Amino acid sequence: MSEQTTPTALSETESPKEAKARAKAGKAYAKATRPWFKKKRFIIPLLLAIMVVVIMLVNGGNDTPSTSANQDAPAADAPAKPGAGADAKIGTKVRDGKFEFVVTKSENVGKSIPTAFGQTEKAQGEFILVTVNATNIGDEAQTLDSTSQALFNDKGQKFSPSSALLSLKDADKFFLTNINPGNTVTGAPLLFDVPVGTKVASIQLHDSMLSDGVKVALS
Repeated sequence: MSEQTTPTALSETESPKEAKARAKAGKAYAKATRPWFKKKRFIIPLLLAIMVVVIMLVNGGNDTPSTSANQDAPAADAPAKPGAGADAKIGTKVRDGKFEFVVTKSENVGKSIPTAFGQTEKAQGEFILVTVNATNIGDEAQTLDSTSQALFNDKGQKFSPSSALLSLKDADKFFLTNINPGNTVTGAPLLFDVPVGTKVASIQLHDSMLSDGVKVALS
């Protein structure tokens, strides 16, 4: 096998063109015979691999996220309080749509209630009577709608008004009276038939069945 030799120095008779070609050939030869570990295409990936290994070694013991010693544990859900989430309380003005409401009273009136006709309405459970004042803050006459109102107990259960409301004195304030802009109806009754022992939490008052409603705490 013949030995490889690098191009030698040019003779004095070599032309500049030949010298340039000879230099180029020498550079190519040197590059071709360079050890593999000195070539860029090997050096760069090798360096990257080394960096990855170092990072893995440094972070090897930190796979599990650390927690602060004084980090608070998740709090257990507290039981809902009566009236929780209510916007106001009895005696406070609240608004929904074209009405401003003030709940003036909430009372448990027992298992029966006298009607406007001298008779008695009996509850399946017991009656809760809520009295409301309503002011029309809109631009046109509007009638209160009792069926859009709702009562809630401390468990979040929802109750609709009792049909016995129709027989109460002043029931027409919720059914038959148009309230003109700026006028107020006072003492409008809402009657609910709930199981005996129900803990009443709040009432949700609505401008209409399509409105968002506003809650008033009753306890």
